[in-house]
Amino acid sequence: MVLHEDKQYYPTAQQVYGPEVETLVQEEDTQPLSEPIIAPVKQKKFAVEEADLPPVFYSREFMTDLLNFPEQTRNIALVGHLHHGKTAFMDMLVMETHDISDRLERRTGRRRDEQLRYTDVHVLERERGLSIKAAPMTLLLQSTKGKSHLFNIIDTPGHVNFVDEVAAALRLVDGVVLVVDVVEGVQVNTENIIRYAVLEDLPMTLVINKMDRLILELKIPPNDAYFKLKHVIEQVNTVIENVIPGRGESRRLSPEKGNVAFACSTMKWCFTLSSFAKMYASRHPKLDAEEFARRLWGDIFYNPSTRKFTRKRFEEGSSRSFVNFVLEPIYKLYSHTISESPEDLKETLAALDIYLKPSQLKSDAKVLLNLVCEQFFGPSTGFVDMIIQHIPSPVEGAQKKLERYYTGPLDTEVAKAMAACDQDGPLVIQVTKLFSTTDASKFNS
Repeated sequence: MVLHEDKQYYPTAQQVYGPEVETLVQEEDTQPLSEPIIAPVKQKKFAVEEADLPPVFYSREFMTDLLNFPEQTRNIALVGHLHHGKTAFMDMLVMETHDISDRLERRTGRRRDEQLRYTDVHVLERERGLSIKAAPMTLLLQSTKGKSHLFNIIDTPGHVNFVDEVAAALRLVDGVVLVVDVVEGVQVNTENIIRYAVLEDLPMTLVINKMDRLILELKIPPNDAYFKLKHVIEQVNTVIENVIPGRGESRRLSPEKGNVAFACSTMKWCFTLSSFAKMYASRHPKLDAEEFARRLWGDIFYNPSTRKFTRKRFEEGSSRSFVNFVLEPIYKLYSHTISESPEDLKETLAALDIYLKPSQLKSDAKVLLNLVCEQFFGPSTGFVDMIIQHIPSPVEGAQKKLERYYTGPLDTEVAKAMAACDQDGPLVIQVTKLFSTTDASKFNS
C-alpha cells in the first residue's frame, strides 16, 4: 500500500528534461525582462586592431606637416564591382609605402599565399574574403617628378548589398577611381556606381585591373587584347552617356586624356600612357615623352622604315602603336619570365637592366613574375600623376561641395571659411559614417 502523502503527483525537472539538462527555478520578478535568462555567446573582438604601426618608407612627421598644404592633398574613393581588385589595388599602394616584408615572411602554410587585405579589418571580412565596410587610409605617394602628395583613400565594398557604404564614402571625397576587371568588364554594380558618381558630379578616373588575365588565363594575342581594353573603356563611356545624354563627351574617359590607367594589382604594377612613355624616354633621352604618349592609343601605326607614325596601315598586318610599344613588350616579359631557364632569363633581364639573385631566378613562377614586374614597372607614379591631373584638391573642390551639400547660408563666416578650406576657421563637422570600436560596444565618428 502507498500512503496518500507519499504519492508523486508532479514529476521533477530531471525526469522531464533528462539528467544532462541544467534547469533553473526562479521566483517571480527576480530577473528584469531586459536581461535574457540564457545570455548569448559574445564574440569579444569584432575588428582587428593594429597594436604597433608598421614602419613606412617616409617620415610620418613629414606626412602630418603636409596636411598644412591642402593643395597637395587628394581625397579619393576606390569603387567598383565585387572582386574587381579594389582591396588588392589598395594593398599594392600599402606595400609601396609600408615596410611589412618581415610580417609577410612570418606567414606559414595556406596563409602565405593569401591576399594581404590590409584594409579589411572586420572579422567577417577576413572570414568571407570580401569588403563589408568602407575603410579609409592616408598614404604619402610620389609622382613621376618625385613630388610628394598626401592621398586620403577610401577602400569601398563591391557587393551590391553594401552600396550604402559607397554612398557614404562618395560624400567625403573629391573624386572617384573606378576599378574594372578587364575580363568581366562593366557589371551591374559598376553601372550603379557610375550613375551615382556622375549624378553627384564627381570627377572620375578609370583603372583597368587584372591585365595579367589576358595573358595567363585568356591567352589572347596582343591585337585582340587591345580591342578588349577598348571595349571595356567604351562600356564605361556608354553608361556615362546614358546618365547625362548629350553631355557625356565632357566626362569621357580615354587613355589619351590621361584619365585611364592599366594595372595588375596582384603583380603590383600600374601605368598610364604618359608613365609608360617616360620609361622609354629614360632609355632614349632625346625622346619627347608627352608627344610619344599622345600617339600610343587609337588607330595610329608606327612605320619602322620611315620612323614615323601614320593614321593608315602602311602594310597588311601592321600593329597599332599601343600593341607595338606597350602590349607586346609586356607579353614578351611574361612569356620569357615563365618559360626560360634561369641562365637564359638572367641574360634576357640584364638587357632590360633587371638584375635578380640566383636564388630568386629559381623561385616559383608567381614569385619570379612579381620580382621582375616590380623592377620593370617600378612604383605606381603614373597612377599618382593621373589623380593629381584629373581630381581636384580639397581647395579646388570646396566651393562645389559647399553648394551641393551645405544647407546653411553661404554668406556667413563659417561658409566662407569652408569655401576657402581655411584650417584656422570655425570648427565644422560633417558626420557621414560611424566606425564601431573593436568590441562593437560603441561608435567612433
